[in-house]
Amino acid sequence: MSSTLRKHLALALGVATLLATEVATAVARPAGPSPVERLRQDTEAIHALGVSGVQARVVAPGGRQSVATSGTADLNTGRPVSSDGP
Repeated sequence: MSSTLRKHLALALGVATLLATEVATAVARPAGPSPVERLRQDTEAIHALGVSGVQARVVAPGGRQSVATSGTADLNTGRPVSSDGP
């Protein structure tokens, strides 16, 4: 194998290693808030629009649930919105 070919192969291997490292790093850290945090932010945004109380629930295909609430369920008593129902 010629030295030029070895240099090109070494360079290609180095670039491939750097790209693989960048992809692994990008996959390892999420971009932005988690889905649960986004759900919480969205319920707060809806409440900020003037809705007195908001409950949002997401059920994943495996049955795992995430619930976020914001605001007041009962305007007379000031009871906050419950995460387990009305």
